[in-house]
Amino acid sequence: MEGAFDLIVANPPYIAADEMDGLQPDVRLYEPRIALTDEADGLTAYRKIVAGAPTHLRAGGQLMVEIGPTQAAAVTHMMSKAGFERVKVHPDLDGRDRVVCGQWPENADQNRG
Repeated sequence: MEGAFDLIVANPPYIAADEMDGLQPDVRLYEPRIALTDEADGLTAYRKIVAGAPTHLRAGGQLMVEIGPTQAAAVTHMMSKAGFERVKVHPDLDGRDRVVCGQWPENADQNRG
């Protein structure tokens, strides 16, 4: 991927391997497993996305990722630690944490080599 973007949106596989058996059968049995789980803690893709997004975002650009309802703290921490600002968690219609958004700093281009 080349270029700088104003917005990156991702819905990566976020279900931890040990949570797979607890999924509803219509999801667990019919969705491709690779679309659901990273076969680990459910955070593998977020680590890669958060680490790589700054290279592809314009200053002031946004990263938005869908999360599982128990992952808000971990993903928020990843984004903050990576330098994202205004990191915020948005709930779904049932009130469960569902999306984490962060803004790449407005002065970020001045800091890039």
